[in-house]
Amino acid sequence: MPVAAKGDPRGLLGLARKAGRLAAGDHAARHALQDGRAALVVVAEDAGAACRRRFAHLTAREAVPMVVWGRKAELGVLTGRPQCAVLAVTDKGLAAALRERLSAGAGGTGAESGGEPFVTQHSHL
Repeated sequence: MPVAAKGDPRGLLGLARKAGRLAAGDHAARHALQDGRAALVVVAEDAGAACRRRFAHLTAREAVPMVVWGRKAELGVLTGRPQCAVLAVTDKGLAAALRERLSAGAGGTGAESGGEPFVTQHSHL
């Protein structure tokens, strides 16, 4: 696993994983949303359009913020999988800290992209 710099969102995702506060993968993230456990959903920049639409709809319905950040291979490394297109952070404190770091642009938005993260904030949050 790559070493994360201080303030890097990758470090928080690693911490969430070690604490058992990540639901990695489409199925697990959907269940975390439906069970009310998800505090933040992260969708990879290179996730398919259907995946992005599905989670945009689900997060809006469940009033959970969604961030588009990183690439599937990078999220996979952070979650211990070959690839991961979507994950849900189930700890509110870690989710808030992750959103703050991503909004500040810390750690970039993935290995190759260099752009800004896309964060949806639903009006009813």
